[in-house]
Amino acid sequence: MCQPHVLVVTSCTGQKRFKSENQLTLEDFKDNARLPQREAELAEFACPANQMYTGQQHLRAMEGVGLLRQSLGREAVDVVILSAGYGLIPEDRTIVPYQVTFNRMKGDKVDEWAAVLGIHQAFERAIADYDLVFLLLGKNYLRSLSLPVEISSTHTLVFLASKTSAKYIRELAAKTLVFTLSNVEAKRYRYGLVGLKGFLFKRFAQWVSQETQLLQKVYQEPEVFRQVMEREPVQLELPLELPKIRYSVKSVNTRKKRLSEKTDFFPIPDLPQAPNWHLGMQYFIPEWDDRVDPGYNFQTDTFTAYRDAYLDDIYSHQIYNLPNYDGVLVSKVVVDKSKKKKEFIQRNGIHDFVRFSGKIMGDCGAFGYIKESEPPYTTDEILDYYEQLGFNYGVSIDHLIVGPFAQSGVKEKRYNLTLKNAEEFIQKHRAGNYHFTPIGVAQGWNPDSYSKAVKDIIGMGYDYVALGGLARTPSHKIIEILEAISPYLTPNTRMHLFGVGRINATPAFRHLGVTSFDSASALRSAWLDSAANYHTISGKQYAAVRIPPVERSGLRVKRVLEAGISDRETLKRLEENSLKAMREFDSGKLTLEETLDILLAYDELLELPRDGQVNPEAKARRLSKHEKMYRELLTDKPWKSCDCQICQDLGIDVVIFRGNDRNRRRGFHNTFVFYKRFKRLFKD
Repeated sequence: MCQPHVLVVTSCTGQKRFKSENQLTLEDFKDNARLPQREAELAEFACPANQMYTGQQHLRAMEGVGLLRQSLGREAVDVVILSAGYGLIPEDRTIVPYQVTFNRMKGDKVDEWAAVLGIHQAFERAIADYDLVFLLLGKNYLRSLSLPVEISSTHTLVFLASKTSAKYIRELAAKTLVFTLSNVEAKRYRYGLVGLKGFLFKRFAQWVSQETQLLQKVYQEPEVFRQVMEREPVQLELPLELPKIRYSVKSVNTRKKRLSEKTDFFPIPDLPQAPNWHLGMQYFIPEWDDRVDPGYNFQTDTFTAYRDAYLDDIYSHQIYNLPNYDGVLVSKVVVDKSKKKKEFIQRNGIHDFVRFSGKIMGDCGAFGYIKESEPPYTTDEILDYYEQLGFNYGVSIDHLIVGPFAQSGVKEKRYNLTLKNAEEFIQKHRAGNYHFTPIGVAQGWNPDSYSKAVKDIIGMGYDYVALGGLARTPSHKIIEILEAISPYLTPNTRMHLFGVGRINATPAFRHLGVTSFDSASALRSAWLDSAANYHTISGKQYAAVRIPPVERSGLRVKRVLEAGISDRETLKRLEENSLKAMREFDSGKLTLEETLDILLAYDELLELPRDGQVNPEAKARRLSKHEKMYRELLTDKPWKSCDCQICQDLGIDVVIFRGNDRNRRRGFHNTFVFYKRFKRLFKD
C-alpha cells in the first residue's frame, strides 16, 4: 500500500456560519414529521457541513485536511462530522443552522440520544473502508460512539482527546494511540484548549506535506504520531511575539482614514466569509535562479572550487529544515531564457531542477511577452510542457492588461483572448487525460471585468482560478475587485493572486476567498531596497551595511576609480578595515562609535560621481543617511535575536550588503520572516 486511506472524524461546533433566530432545536430533530418543514424554513441558510461550522477546532482541522489533499490528492482524505443534531454526516452534507450539542447533556441523555441517531452503527460503517482514522472528539462526543465497535487489526486509530475522555476508548482490536490533551499541552503548544485538537492535526498535516511517508509510518506504528508531536515546533507555526491585530468590520469603501499600503492592516470587508475559507491560504515563491554557493567562504570571499552553479548552488529550502513557502512558481519565459537551464529541466523534470518535493505551479510568464500582440505559445504546447516536466499546477495562457495595454481596443482583445485560451485549455486538459491541476487565469481592468472573467472561468469547470495583472495595484483596489468576485466563488474554488504578497492586506484577501499567492518582494528587498534590506518578526526593517568589494568592482567602485576620487589601494584598505570592524563589533572588541567611524571612512568615498565629479551636498546627505541607518542597525543587533538558520550561521555577515552570497541569503532570511508572519495571522 503506497499511502493509507485516511478518514478524519471531527465534531460539530457551537460557532456556525449562520445563526438565525429560529434555528433548529433538539425538539425539531426528535419530530421526524416536523423536521423537513423546519429545514425548509431555514433553506436560505443551508450550506455544506464543512462550511457551517466556524469553531476553532473545525477550522484548524479542515486546514489540515486541505494540506493533506494538496500533498496527496483530494481522494486521499475524507471527513465525517459528528453532529449532535444530524448524527454522523459527511462533510458535504447540506445542513441548516441548529442549536444542539452533546456537551450540555448529562451522560445518560448522551447515551439515549446517540442511540436514536444511530451513531454507534454509523461510526462502525464509516470507518470500515479506511486504513487510518483520526478522531478529534470531546468527552461526550466520544461517549456517543459507544465503543468498542467491530474493527479489524488492519486498521489504525489515532485519538486526540482529553485525559478524562480516555475511559471511553477501550477494547479496540485496531492499532490505537490515544494522544491525551490538557491545559499542560495547551500551554506547551501555545494554543487554546478549545481548538487544540484541530490545531495539532493541522500541525501534523504540515509535517506530512513535507514528509508524505509519515502517514504510512503512523499507520504501521501509531506511536510515530506522538514522536512527530514531540519534534520541535513546525517552522510554519512558530509562536511569534507579534501584537494582536484588531480588525474592523467596516467596509473598505467607507473607511475615512487613509490606510498606508505598507503598515496599516486593511479592515475585514463587511461581507460573509468566503465559502472556500476552509481551504486555507498558501504562499508560493517565484523561481528566478535564487541560489547560493553552499561552500562560499565569507572570510576570504571565495567560491567553492570547480562548482557548477546549476548543479551545486542551493535554494533557500535546501538550507532550512522546512521551506519558507508552501510552493514554487516557475514561469516558462524564465525557463526559456537559459539554454542550459531549459535542457536540464527537459531531461530531469521541474522538481529535480528546483530540488523541491512540494507543489510547483507553472505559468507562461505573461510579463515576458507583454509587448507582443499575442502570446508566443499554443495551448497544446503549454499542456504538454506542464505534463512532461511534472508540474503540479498549470496555468492557462494569458495576456496582461496593464499600462498602455489597458487602453480601449487593446484591453478587450487581450481580455477575450485570455478567456478563449482558458476555455480551450480546460477542454483539452479533460480530453488529454493530463495529471496536473489546471488553473484558469483571469485578466481585467476593473472589478466588473475581473468578476465577469472569474464567473466565466468557474463556469468552464475550473476549481482553481488566478488573477493576473494586479502586482502593482493598490491593495484597496484589489479588495474592491475581490469583493466583486466573491459571489461567484464556490466551496471548492481556489483563487490565486499573481505577484501580490502583502502582510497587511492578507487577512482581507483571505476573507474574500484568496487561497494562494506568490511574491518575491521580501526576497528581493534584501538587495533592491535602499533602506529595508533586513526584515524582523516585529515588522521593523533595517538597512544593510554597504561594503562593496573592490576586486570585483561594481558600478560605484568603478566610477570612483575612473574619476580619480580615490585609488584602488586606499579603497581596498578601507574595505578590509570595514569588514574587520563589523566582525570585531559583533564579538564585542569594538564599540559602536569606533565601528561607525571605520565604516563611514569607506562610505565617504563611495558617493557616485556624475560626469567625473562628486556633488558635495549629495555626498553629505548620503553620509548622514547611512550614519543614521547603520547606527540603528548596530544598536539593535537584530541578527542576534533571530533564530533562523542563516542568521545563526552567518552572524553579522547577514547584514552586510555585499555580493550575491550575502545578499541572497539575507533575502532567504527575509522570506523566513515573511512566512512566519503570514502563518501567524491565521494561527489563532
